[in-house]
Amino acid sequence: MTQELTGIVVLFGAALVVAWLMRVLRAPTILGFLLAGMLIGPHGLGWIRAGDDLEQVRFFAELGLALLLFAVGLELSPAPLVRSGPRMVGAMLIQMGLTAIAVAALVHTFLPLTWWSSAVVGCAVAPSCSAIVLKHLSDQRETDSPAGSVIVGVQLLQDIAVILLLVLLPLVAQPGDTPPAWVAAKIVLALGGLAVVTLVARALMPWIVTIVFRHGGRDVLSLFAIVMASLGAWLAGLAGWSWGLGSFLAGVLLAQTSLRHQLHAEISPFRDAFNALFFMAIGMLVNFELVTAQFLPLSLAILLTLVGKAVLAGSAVVAMGWPTRIGIIAGLGMATISEFGYVFAAAAADHDPPLISREFLSFFVAWTVGTMLLGSLLVPIASPLANWWGRRRRGAALATPEHAPRWNNHVIVVGYGVNGKNLAMVLKATRIPRVVVEMGRYLADAAQRDGVEIVVGDATRMAILEEAGLSTARALVTCIDDHHATRSIVAQAHAARPELYILARTRHVSELEILRRLGAREVIPEEFETSIEIFAHVLKEFAVPDNVIDQQISMIRAGQYGMLRGRTSIDRSIRSEWIQLLEAALTQTFLVMEGSPAAGKTVQEMNLRAVTGVTIVAVTRGGKPIPNPPLEFRVQVNDVLVLVGTHRELDAARVYLSPPEPPPGVSAEADPA
Repeated sequence: MTQELTGIVVLFGAALVVAWLMRVLRAPTILGFLLAGMLIGPHGLGWIRAGDDLEQVRFFAELGLALLLFAVGLELSPAPLVRSGPRMVGAMLIQMGLTAIAVAALVHTFLPLTWWSSAVVGCAVAPSCSAIVLKHLSDQRETDSPAGSVIVGVQLLQDIAVILLLVLLPLVAQPGDTPPAWVAAKIVLALGGLAVVTLVARALMPWIVTIVFRHGGRDVLSLFAIVMASLGAWLAGLAGWSWGLGSFLAGVLLAQTSLRHQLHAEISPFRDAFNALFFMAIGMLVNFELVTAQFLPLSLAILLTLVGKAVLAGSAVVAMGWPTRIGIIAGLGMATISEFGYVFAAAAADHDPPLISREFLSFFVAWTVGTMLLGSLLVPIASPLANWWGRRRRGAALATPEHAPRWNNHVIVVGYGVNGKNLAMVLKATRIPRVVVEMGRYLADAAQRDGVEIVVGDATRMAILEEAGLSTARALVTCIDDHHATRSIVAQAHAARPELYILARTRHVSELEILRRLGAREVIPEEFETSIEIFAHVLKEFAVPDNVIDQQISMIRAGQYGMLRGRTSIDRSIRSEWIQLLEAALTQTFLVMEGSPAAGKTVQEMNLRAVTGVTIVAVTRGGKPIPNPPLEFRVQVNDVLVLVGTHRELDAARVYLSPPEPPPGVSAEADPA
């Protein structure tokens, strides 16, 4: 027992040190976990010893992967699949199909494995590691970028494909004398049983989750999530499936409940611990003796996998209609072997009879870890490499002869998403000529259906901007989420037309100064525009006039959002104007109620201006306005006074005109007698 506890302390202690060190070095955390696992494991320094059969280390790997895949399943939503459409499915099928075929052919040629075992290896290599690339996309806030959306969508479909393969593996891998009809019947029964269990669980899970939350609150939700992950793994183990498969399905089922966001919030703090547990454990499974003995074939396998998967994945993305730049980023992001691949290979090794040997599984682990180590270094350079390729293509495009533009004095709108579509519709309504540049076929088709003139292509290429009439345009507006592409478009448009009005929309304020330096005349960061919208509504609630609110907004935008960004050097000048504006005269109405000191008094008797500084500029009685009431005008109950003054004066007038509160212990409705 002490040995197991020592192993846990060493494992998580090393994970803590590595996570801190990787953060200081600004390196991928998963890279550190893999290296640390290799270092402290049985084949390294031996700080964690697990005997000859490595059962404890395999237990760590299986448990960490089960919990990690549960968190992945909990984040799964059908919305990305619905949005992805057939193009994502096509890219996934091309990438996984070609990868599996190529790997199976090479393995069967150079290793003494049957075609069936080679096909299993091909299917294990085909999916890509999502933890590495998604962590990078999340850190760079590029998950919703065009390239990020493609990577997330394809890898999501990959995970679903591997789940189906895991379900089918024990059924189709039957002895050769098993009748095909019997195998087909077992497949149908297994899939039917899985569907029935899923439907029943989906019907019961919302009810169970609601009861747990209602009677246990947030305190038990995290425990409930862990129990569900463990229960899914246990049931999958009883059915002869992988633990990770059961935990993943449990997470998917919980993701369909109304409390999925709360469950995700409860389990998110443990996500890094799950990552550390799995990747350090799989690093500990790397056998250095095997690596040394088979260094050359292992190195060739790793390099061929990275290059081959990058080319096939990128080609699949381009073949389905995305630009080459997106294909480069997606290809490098999906060049590794997935954690699901390890699950599939381990399930094949545990099959009776084994489809691959334990020795080959050790080779596959080293193969997988090698692609993860090098792949984690490829992901950060994907965008710079794609931008370099784009600059070369633009250089070649500049050499092509120009042709007469079809538009003149128009607006080029880059992107036909929500913002681009709204802008195009407004320009159409105001009869301002415009042309939309959109590289997505679906959005381009939508623009054509809306009657918008469209140029289909990647606006980062100069030839596409020239096709959209850059030389004769009045303005250019970027309405896309990809900040790398936005920078490129702004820079080349400004270089070609320095006098062109360029407005760039960006999601993050960190891009504001960069885009201005590149040539954007105006930059609209969504983060701060949302903040402006919020405080504008709050100021309206406090009766601040619209012209004052407009001045506030103008000051903030003129100062490049300096106040909201915490730049004190800009704040001092703006704050003085802000205070002056807030202290300027405001208009407010006041209803005279029963018991008000103003009821029954003349304007002169109230002497409101002398007492509070507020001036009565009008009175509304019975729906009829009485402007500038004379001093002898007598105020009545239900009159509405229109008052002018500063915030402080209006607050004083409100207190002065309000009915007095009854003394403590006396009801306001008590009879004076």
